[in-house]
Amino acid sequence: MNYVEKAVCLRRALHKIPELGWGEFCTTAKIIENLEPLGWNLYVGRKQISEEAVMGRSEEFVRKSIERALSEGVDKALIERMEGYTGCVAEFDTGRPGPVTALRFDIDCVGVEETDRKDHLPNLKGFRSQHEGAMHSCGHDGHTAVGLSVAQWVMDHKDELNGRIKLIFQPAEEGVRGGAAQAASGLLDDVNYLLGAHLAMMCKTGEVCIYPGGVLCTTKLDVRLKGKPAHPTMSPQLGRNALACACTIVSELLGMARHGNGLGCINVG
Repeated sequence: MNYVEKAVCLRRALHKIPELGWGEFCTTAKIIENLEPLGWNLYVGRKQISEEAVMGRSEEFVRKSIERALSEGVDKALIERMEGYTGCVAEFDTGRPGPVTALRFDIDCVGVEETDRKDHLPNLKGFRSQHEGAMHSCGHDGHTAVGLSVAQWVMDHKDELNGRIKLIFQPAEEGVRGGAAQAASGLLDDVNYLLGAHLAMMCKTGEVCIYPGGVLCTTKLDVRLKGKPAHPTMSPQLGRNALACACTIVSELLGMARHGNGLGCINVG
């Protein structure tokens, strides 16, 4: 089997159906449809997340995402298996002693409109985004395609492998929302080695960069400032100006050293 050709086909199919975090029902369905026939043991729906650790998930958005997935032909039985939660963890036991190795792949997209430029490859080759206002501009279609290709490779070489292998298809990576819920599920507590990767701009095609400190990793904080109103001319001293405080915080944070080539990058948005 030509794994590269398979990955390209998978990636282009996924590029056409980008879905925002916690709404990746079409994508999760494709993952299940590719993995299950290979013999992977799948954890989907509530089996692969902890609901208490779920962040940034809107029930209304999920409902609309499910409706769209059904209208686009996703099997209703698959939707029901997902129980309103996207993502998937796949496991294969070689039956031989060895470590538990996990590999993580993101599946969500970014909320931007794909360009209509004629020289844009998806436009030339007919695989541009079919979902308005959504695009795989961060490469998670590539992540998922690589994960599914790895799944095929593992099964093709299962007699040469030891231990257990877990593939993590992570929802809602954008905004740092989905990983914590999957980690809190308990499915990854026995993992000895966890590998993650990102398609990134600093690497040339065909080049792999290894960053022991992490690459394109992030921690995001929501800061809420509570002020106290006061009359602006009669008694401004009685107020607490939340806006002025926010402006000061932004200025101070952006005054800290930040550089794209370093491990410490700070931004406010």
